[in-house]
Amino acid sequence: MGLFKKFLIFNILVASIIFSNELDSRHILYLMHSNEIEKAFLEYQKNKSHDFEILQKMSLILLKNGAKSSDLEIQQMCMFGAGLAASSSSIDILELGLNSSVMQTQLVSLHFLSMYQDDKTDKLLTKAMGSDFLPTRLEAAYHMAKRKHPHAIGQIESLMFRLPAFLKPYFPSLFALIGTTESNKYIKKFLNDPNPDVRIETILSIANFSLDDLLPFLRKKFANATIGEKEALTYAISTLKDSSANDAIEKLAVSPVENVKISAARSLYLLGIESKKDVLIDMAKQNNLFAISNLQIVNGSEDFLYSLTKSNNKQVKFNAAISLLKRKDFRSVDPILEFLISDQNDLAFEPFFSVGRTMMYFKIVPAALHRMKDARFDPSITLSIKESILKDALELKEDDFLFIAKTIFDKNQNDLVPMLISLLENLGSEKAIELIKANSLHSKSTLIRDYCNLSLYRLKQDGPYEEYIANWIKKQNHLDIIKINISNSDKEKSKSNVSNIYTLTKEESSRLLIDMYTALASKQNEQSLSIIVDSIRKTNPKNRYALAGILIRATE
Repeated sequence: MGLFKKFLIFNILVASIIFSNELDSRHILYLMHSNEIEKAFLEYQKNKSHDFEILQKMSLILLKNGAKSSDLEIQQMCMFGAGLAASSSSIDILELGLNSSVMQTQLVSLHFLSMYQDDKTDKLLTKAMGSDFLPTRLEAAYHMAKRKHPHAIGQIESLMFRLPAFLKPYFPSLFALIGTTESNKYIKKFLNDPNPDVRIETILSIANFSLDDLLPFLRKKFANATIGEKEALTYAISTLKDSSANDAIEKLAVSPVENVKISAARSLYLLGIESKKDVLIDMAKQNNLFAISNLQIVNGSEDFLYSLTKSNNKQVKFNAAISLLKRKDFRSVDPILEFLISDQNDLAFEPFFSVGRTMMYFKIVPAALHRMKDARFDPSITLSIKESILKDALELKEDDFLFIAKTIFDKNQNDLVPMLISLLENLGSEKAIELIKANSLHSKSTLIRDYCNLSLYRLKQDGPYEEYIANWIKKQNHLDIIKINISNSDKEKSKSNVSNIYTLTKEESSRLLIDMYTALASKQNEQSLSIIVDSIRKTNPKNRYALAGILIRATE
């Protein structure tokens, strides 16, 4: 055979292979458009290696089709998946969610859209201001203010004038967040608003956003201020470190109103007048919870706070323990654990704010009683408070924090495990990793073992952790649907049945499932991609949309 003929045959073979692959890709995408998802992914899996471009196209088709579904769960799962993708290619899908007639879908879309900084997102935020739902408009207003959108002031002002007067206190912080000369004009007007709540929020906004130029306007407010305003003013003056108003605050430090007295003493102490700590200690001796909470800023208050952790009054004990923890004192460990670990006498926690909203303590209520009083009680509030305490505990010496961590593991305190694992990973010490390894093998809790194995995979420790994750995912493909909002309802029911103690609820599994897939996606290797692709084919159809988003992230 001549050289020319060999060359011609070679080119024909190469062209036929390319043409064949192109036909395969077109067929796969045709199947995706036809909603033949399983067939499309099965066809794709015949390839010996992964094609990132095809995987992204398949995932985007899946998300776009789902976003147009009449099934509300699928709609919201698509927005969740598009958000998890963290890719500019998913913005069009999030825009479809913003056009939804369902408020929850709009809010999920808006949450993820706000993470993108480009001209199109700016236009979509303006579009969201025209939503039929007030929560969507308020959320959009916040994001416009945060990114100092060129139309933020006009849009926010227009919204404010269209809403009832009782919602006006929401707006001072938005104008303060913009922080321009023009927006400050509104802040000055708010300082003299007829509504005292608007005035208080304005004073707090000036402090929280460090609007020092407006300090002269605050000083003028002392003479005719309400109780709430006096408290807010003392907070603002100390936050902005303005000692020129000390004389006015000194008068408030002897006020017969306890909240004003405590707030003034705290402000003067922060401005360098050490003797004012005695006022806080004297009020704390009277079991004033605001004073006890404020002792967290006072040097040398540790021994007194420790004595309060011995109190028979649970409110005093709990708030003293938190303040002692803020002081980074190891003696806070035992009393803190008493409240972190749940038992048959479960307690609910909720924040309680002062009139001027500058001081806060935690109120303890038996969970059952709380639910009887308020059916709207959200268990996630208690969990958020516990997680916040756990974060503060990381500031203790390593051995003290690890003692808390070990106790949480030993007591199977599953609700704190995701946060605890995250903190241990951030610590990253040899002792922390050894604790994770021990519980990955020997914990009685399935959830703890699962999270510890996941953690070791993320920490790139040597071991069979990828295989563990792959096997876990295969077992979880029977889940009805990934839950975007985590609820403790199933967990509450399971407490009455001893045999169910170590059984994961759907909500816990959902959170862990997303964490597992996200960890796999971050590796961006052949094996992890194969696991995700196989799962999309086999999992519950409604779960596919979240996994498609993770697949996009993995192939970026």
